[in-house]
Amino acid sequence: MDDYEIYAEQIIVHKVRSAWFEMSRMFNQVASAYNITLSVGFTLIAIYEKDGTPVTKIAPRMGMEPNSLSRILKSIEKDGLIERVPDSKDKRKVLVKLTKKGQNIRKISIKSVFRLNNAMLEDFDPIKVKHFYEIINSVPKSTSKTLDKMLKEIEE
Repeated sequence: MDDYEIYAEQIIVHKVRSAWFEMSRMFNQVASAYNITLSVGFTLIAIYEKDGTPVTKIAPRMGMEPNSLSRILKSIEKDGLIERVPDSKDKRKVLVKLTKKGQNIRKISIKSVFRLNNAMLEDFDPIKVKHFYEIINSVPKSTSKTLDKMLKEIEE
């Protein structure tokens, strides 16, 4: 047997990545019917529908780097899903607001995400779901701690 399969079965990151790719494939198939991608759908969800969202708040909401988000925002602005407008209270700030088209796609995106989420909640034991959330919510702390240790080892 190839040792990759032995390692893959033991690596949490591999399981998370594989599950994410499966969900991503599903969402992208649905999203393509609306001429968007999964990334676009999640970006639209991160933008407050009523008043817009400061551009600086969108990337952290999505766990992304601002540079990566910048490309997505340019693309969806070009597609007429968002517009950038100066904040009426602070002209130095830029708000990203959804257009009517963007609002419609956002609603579809939210519906799709909750449809899968609700299906999984129906399929999984509630106690296991609770444990899953406990674990997944601990990942950032564990990742940060491990990164600090690894960087320290590299410096030595």
